[in-house]
Amino acid sequence: MVISIFEIKKEDIKLGFKSAGIREYRADQLWQSIYVDLSSSFDEIKTLPLEAVNYLKSNHSFSPLRLVVKKKSKDKSTDKYLWKLHDNNLIETVLMRYDEDGHRRRRRTVCISSQVGCALDCKFCATGQQGFTRQLTVGEIVSQVIEIKKELIIEEGRSFNNENNLNIVFMGMGEPLANYSRTLEAVKRLNDQKGLNIGARNITISTVGLVPKILDLAKEKIQVNLAVSIHAPDDETRSQTVPINNTYPIGDLIQACKKYIEITNRKVFFEYVLLHGQNDSKSHAEKLGKLLKPLLCHLNLIPVNPTLKSDYKRSNSDKINAFREIITKYNIPSTIRMEKGIDINAGCGQLKSEFLNL
Repeated sequence: MVISIFEIKKEDIKLGFKSAGIREYRADQLWQSIYVDLSSSFDEIKTLPLEAVNYLKSNHSFSPLRLVVKKKSKDKSTDKYLWKLHDNNLIETVLMRYDEDGHRRRRRTVCISSQVGCALDCKFCATGQQGFTRQLTVGEIVSQVIEIKKELIIEEGRSFNNENNLNIVFMGMGEPLANYSRTLEAVKRLNDQKGLNIGARNITISTVGLVPKILDLAKEKIQVNLAVSIHAPDDETRSQTVPINNTYPIGDLIQACKKYIEITNRKVFFEYVLLHGQNDSKSHAEKLGKLLKPLLCHLNLIPVNPTLKSDYKRSNSDKINAFREIITKYNIPSTIRMEKGIDINAGCGQLKSEFLNL
């Protein structure tokens, strides 16, 4: 199989060029062309001599993604992309637009996938219902951002380089920390100042609670955001919907988050999907408030979204607001997640659901 150029580190590109008798500095020009200029093919790269272009075309493919279908939400704020990979597996990526509203800046968020499917089987998540197929490569992860960035530049005429208006969230298909080394390499590629140049603080890595990997991430000395999908305040409730809790129970998870905060001096974002009659009572809110109060954190409350194989119903607005009021009593900052793309199955927990029908 011919390997995509987006899988190759710059140092290895230089070695390949050197072995082919091509000056090593041409690798820097190639890097500029594919990660800054966002060229769409080797033939578009005008800074390279013909011998370098021919070498690349003979030894590497270009983008590892092929767009199958793109859907736009009715309010035009959200796009969902279905990509085909070299082995015919499919993944999804979501672009969300947040336009200026009061004090909020106009910004764009790209929700990217890290695996084909997921092995962790969270009961309200369409990706978990799909099961696990394989890990995504670094190139497959990074190319999701590159392809959407190309569209944004055409659509908006903005470079999105070194600006605080493009956010990347590893909240698509898969558990990013279960694909740890590739996720970290993808973050470095996204953050590269001579490449995509997306600030580390604009990148969020989510996890359902892989305790050893949270501790590993704390030692990486990168200023990304960590989002932990907690979804319940006690082991009995959490284990019903998040099976990994049987391996890494809440006590261990909270201790890992405390350690993460101590090492990084950065807050942890907790994600809490509200399920009617399951985890949305005042008692649950009180328990959660006591659990999170000692931590430097922010809580995101997310009304559950429908999926094909899930019967969970979302909490009504009164219950959600009552839940949040209790959380506020414990001085924990919280947000009720703004809905985006529900009508095209692009919301939290909905990715891959359409693939089940293909």
